[in-house]
Amino acid sequence: MSDFSDISVVVQGPVQSFQDREQEPGITQKCLESVRQHLPGSTLILSTWPGQELAGLDYDRLVISEDPGSNVRFFGRDGAPHRFNNNRQIVSTREGLREVTTKYAVKLRSDNYLTGNNFVALQREYPKRTSTHCFLKERVVVSNVFTRQYAKGFRVPFHLSDFFYFGLTEDLRTLWDLDLFEDAQDPIHDNEGALYKSYPPDCTQMFWIKALQKFDTSIHVNELLDRSASRLEQSDLCFANNLVIASPADLGLGLCQKFLGTARISRTKGQCAQWQHWEWQEIYRRYCDPDFPKAPASVKANLFLKRLVHVHPVKLETIVKLYKNRRSSESGGIK
Repeated sequence: MSDFSDISVVVQGPVQSFQDREQEPGITQKCLESVRQHLPGSTLILSTWPGQELAGLDYDRLVISEDPGSNVRFFGRDGAPHRFNNNRQIVSTREGLREVTTKYAVKLRSDNYLTGNNFVALQREYPKRTSTHCFLKERVVVSNVFTRQYAKGFRVPFHLSDFFYFGLTEDLRTLWDLDLFEDAQDPIHDNEGALYKSYPPDCTQMFWIKALQKFDTSIHVNELLDRSASRLEQSDLCFANNLVIASPADLGLGLCQKFLGTARISRTKGQCAQWQHWEWQEIYRRYCDPDFPKAPASVKANLFLKRLVHVHPVKLETIVKLYKNRRSSESGGIK
């Protein structure tokens, strides 16, 4: 395929640096140039903030949104507010997608870039779906980077990456046309120790769940490690029916330097905690297409051994930490 005129790419986020969010020098220019190279004929939309240095950047449309600011989801055990850029992510993605007029769209962070266009073919490779938990019109292709199967040593549900999305424009709008997070107000009532038995839900869990709740209000997590068998199965069904999860190499996605080298997500420990493409294929086979080939036993064994060394031992650390947190809360609340 040499013409991608039915695709728009929304490059969202700061161009170089934005308040507390530093960027790799020149990364947004690299991002935009990569879209021109690997998706010729596509429409390129840059969705960013006021006051950005735009000179020399190549795009078709520019979307400037007012900064909603960082949001406080909860207060820490010490009473300090925990700030996130959830609302910034929602606004820059949502407003960019509203400008799309093509059938398909890509959501791409301004600090990542394309190395190919394999994701276009991947989106069409898995046609079968079940009659339940099939919420989107077509599958959306996502990156496995930060799409975690394990966190703190335990299986976790609904932990979907926010890095990269490709699919029908209407499906991406469904996923990102979200209400903004309201700020926590009370350091006592909205305290991490009072709200959660283990850890707060991850931001990426919250984005995905807020979208899924448009179709099924029963879908939720109470905390990061909300991992009952029924919750994990519900999560797997949503993944199997609505997504294709693949590695950056499989997609044609390049990551900026802060996610490479010695970064936690690039180490063996981080990588083997993520969903692997063949693992997603396994749940696709289980729920959608029983005739889909099984993964080789050697591949399964290799990942099992890596997790045995790098993932499962973390469970004990987590159990000890949660015990200490519980004792601290019982003895004095906020420290």
